[in-house]
Amino acid sequence: MGENLPKLNDQAGISINIKWLIQIVVLVGSAVLLFTHIEGRVANTESEIQAIRFNQNSYVFPDIRVIEGEILDFKLERERLKKDLTRLNEKLSEHSH
Repeated sequence: MGENLPKLNDQAGISINIKWLIQIVVLVGSAVLLFTHIEGRVANTESEIQAIRFNQNSYVFPDIRVIEGEILDFKLERERLKKDLTRLNEKLSEHSH
């Protein structure tokens, strides 16, 4: 069984059909281009994710903080108005007696 196997050495040769050689080269080249394209898309997606995270941290959270500040300002203004109304009601009740 092992007698029919070719022996590999320095002088071993290979013969391949030119059509097969072209197909192998095209297949390997296509695989390399596809891998490069996919790797580029992954790198772009990673950079977009980093940009989104950066924008989220620098734009969304300050907007929330601004809104929270405005809410606090409105609450303070409401409390001031309540106190003013209470004082006005007290003055009116003093004048009406």
